[in-house]
Amino acid sequence: MPKRDAHPRRDEADRLTHAQGSPILLHSVVFVCGAVLMALEIVGSRVLAPYFGNSIFVWGSLISVVLAALSLGYWLGGLLADRQPRYGVLAFLIAVPGVIIALLPFVYPALNRTLAASALGARSGPLIACLILFLVPSIFLGTVSPFAVRLQARAVASVGTTAGALYAVSTAGSILGTLLTAFYMIATLGVANIVHGLGITLLAVAGAIFVTRKHFGRAVVTGLCAVLLLSFVIYSAKTQTAEAGLLLERDSFYNHITLAEDSTQRYMDFENLRQSAMLLSDPYELRLRYTRFLTLALSFVLEPKRVLILGLGGGSFPKRLYKDFPGLTIDVVDIDPAVVAIATQYFQVPNDDRLRIHIQDGRRFLRETSAQYDLIFLDAYNSDTIPFHLTTREFFQDVQRHLTPGGVMVSNIIGALRGNESRFFRAMYRTIAETFPTVYAVPTYNPSDGVVFGEINIILFATGDRSRISRGEFVARAGRVGGRMIPASELAGYAAHLLEIPIDVQDVPTLTDDFAPVEILRAAS
Repeated sequence: MPKRDAHPRRDEADRLTHAQGSPILLHSVVFVCGAVLMALEIVGSRVLAPYFGNSIFVWGSLISVVLAALSLGYWLGGLLADRQPRYGVLAFLIAVPGVIIALLPFVYPALNRTLAASALGARSGPLIACLILFLVPSIFLGTVSPFAVRLQARAVASVGTTAGALYAVSTAGSILGTLLTAFYMIATLGVANIVHGLGITLLAVAGAIFVTRKHFGRAVVTGLCAVLLLSFVIYSAKTQTAEAGLLLERDSFYNHITLAEDSTQRYMDFENLRQSAMLLSDPYELRLRYTRFLTLALSFVLEPKRVLILGLGGGSFPKRLYKDFPGLTIDVVDIDPAVVAIATQYFQVPNDDRLRIHIQDGRRFLRETSAQYDLIFLDAYNSDTIPFHLTTREFFQDVQRHLTPGGVMVSNIIGALRGNESRFFRAMYRTIAETFPTVYAVPTYNPSDGVVFGEINIILFATGDRSRISRGEFVARAGRVGGRMIPASELAGYAAHLLEIPIDVQDVPTLTDDFAPVEILRAAS
């Protein structure tokens, strides 16, 4: 009979010793995986924004899904590490999310379009998208740190030190991934390229593990071939013929910007919202209907001397003001330098002593300038939502302080006029009306389309004059403006849209810096 080993745990001890490896390798692995996970979460907001907006619901969905995935990944990683503490298993746990993430850009546009077009709503839509796109790869990445702890720990007495060091390194990687993605990569590489790169990075890490552990020689060749093959597939797909008419598509720090043109017009979109349009044969014509309604401000201030516009877009309206009012000084404020560059390069927006473009947050600009304006136009949209700090009572008080006597504030709002879908518009109306004595609401619908129940542009005019004019007087004033910007008869027709019925604001809040649930109010629509 064969002789029984007097030390039955020797084989297990030898196997664990063989599994233990270089601390530098494991620390590098958890650092890179931590960086990739947080980079994926940051760039995930741009994956979803073109379809669901850049709302608090998008960020809430991303954060909750990633946290849930990490919790599950930590647990599963610990279980698996106790059963199979081998480097080959760790490499597999990293390679799987690498493949999934690298291929996501081929999947998420169609998926997000389908979910956004469904009846899921502003909350459920992005949450389900996050679950489908990010849950599985995040679970796999969550297994890496506990697995690395199991491989690195040499004795029970040192498990705490080992775990603390590895999780600290992983967190440091997460910080670097967050900063690089938010501060640099989104604005320079583009969302799809970043996602592809994150996946390939994970595959490279898995290959590095194979290379370091020489007894996985065959797997080295397989892993490297997989990386090369996947890179070739991605490169081939990315170098296909661009969409007809597409001039530019890029991600700035604030927006996903698409620039395209057809045979007659050039367009700029922010995510899922049309921002500007320019007629190629006449760059100064106001193409978007709501910009023509903005001209009604001249009914209150016939000869403005100084104008402030918050929100540039393609610059159609300030450019037309610049052309038709040679004595006018215009300050335009936009937070996004990429938008400014596109407006000046592709939409022929001047930038000189008469039309001065400031790259700054609009509210900060108001707080820092001492200038007074005859007209202040508010048209700052991030996707389909006004940044909440530009919707509050405190903000409108800042605006009011910078108006000359008799000056007027003009605000473009996308909302509905009636029903539960109108809560955002009515909250904005209530907030402005608590700051300005008189507010006029002019919807921009086309009467030939019949009664409009969905969202439209609604222009609000707020003045310090306590005597309210009638619709007839408003039409008469518009008719007297005379041919600048748009024909006087057309402007008079727009003035006839003035709402004279009271706007019910009893069931909506006043928006303040402390309480401005803009996304929730818009979600009702």
